[in-house]
Amino acid sequence: MENRIIIAGSGGQGVLFLGKLIAYAGMLNGMEVTFFPSYGAEMRGGTANCTVILSDALIGSPVINNPDILIALNTASCGRFNSRIKIGGMLLYDSSLVHNILLRPDIRNTGIPASQTAASMSGPRSANMFIAGAFAAFAGLFSVDYIINALIEITPEHRKDTIKMNTDILKRGFDAIKD
Repeated sequence: MENRIIIAGSGGQGVLFLGKLIAYAGMLNGMEVTFFPSYGAEMRGGTANCTVILSDALIGSPVINNPDILIALNTASCGRFNSRIKIGGMLLYDSSLVHNILLRPDIRNTGIPASQTAASMSGPRSANMFIAGAFAAFAGLFSVDYIINALIEITPEHRKDTIKMNTDILKRGFDAIKD
């Protein structure tokens, strides 16, 4: 079992933290993992993406040409990577920010209003937490509890006060897909 994931959006959307969170959750679940971040020199507002590979065997390379799963947090990123998803793969996207995209009939397409929901709960900067919870239900690779435990582990000390709120948003994202 090997799942190749690309997470893409704009700088400031928490793309890299989301990738790190999924990779760490996989590690807690006993999987072999790679996490490979990529971002433009302009950081906030520029492009940002990362690759995560979760596997039950050793991983030969962190490079992904045809992902099994694409998580797109904006329209430009969805347009850039959508055609590369392997046939039978999955697209999970923030329907609050991703518009006018070609939904491929040969993959599983699921849009969720992550930014809109996060804004109504705490602020749009938590949309990546909503997506993280949705990813757990969408991909079915591990339970949302692994992501919550990873969140507790990797949240920097100066942001520990956000764990309760982010856990609530994670659970809401999980329930959005599960229901």
